[in-house]
Amino acid sequence: MPDHDIEMITSEQLHAALRKSQKHFIILDCRSSHEYTESHIRTAVNFSIPSIMLRRFAAGKIDITSTIKCRDLKERILSCYKESTFVLYNNSNESVGDGGGVGREDLVLLTGGTVAPATTGGNNDTTINVLHRKLKQDGCRVVCLEDKAKALRLSSKPDLERILAL
Repeated sequence: MPDHDIEMITSEQLHAALRKSQKHFIILDCRSSHEYTESHIRTAVNFSIPSIMLRRFAAGKIDITSTIKCRDLKERILSCYKESTFVLYNNSNESVGDGGGVGREDLVLLTGGTVAPATTGGNNDTTINVLHRKLKQDGCRVVCLEDKAKALRLSSKPDLERILAL
C-alpha cells in the first residue's frame, strides 16, 4: 500500500538541511507564476502548469519531466528521482497534502499542520495535492513546507538570506 502520510518540514529544519547539502533537495513552488515571480525560496522551481496538463499528470498520462521546461531541472530529476527529497509549498491558506489513504479519504492537510474535512474548502485536485500524491506513488520522499510565509519573513535574518529570496 502506498504511503500517504503527510510529512511536514519547518523553515528552520529546511534551512539546516540545505546548509548541509542542497543537491539532495528539489524545492517546488506550487503557486502561480505571478506569485513565484514576486517572491520565492532561493533554488525553488515554479511548478505551475495548465489545468489540462495537471489532469493528465494526475491520471498518469504524462510524467513529471513532461511538465518541466527547464533542462537542468529535468536532468536533475532524472538523475536522482528517488534519491532526492521533494519539498513542496504553496500559499499558506491553500490545502496541502494528498487527501488520500486508508481512513483519510475525506481529509486534507492545511498548511500549518491542521487536518480538516475535504468539504471545508480543501481541493484534492490542486497542484500541490496532485504533485504530492504522484511523487509518493512513485516512491519519492516528499515533505511540505509548514509555514512558507514565515520562511519568507525570516529571510531578513542574515543566515537565511542565502537560502530565501524575496
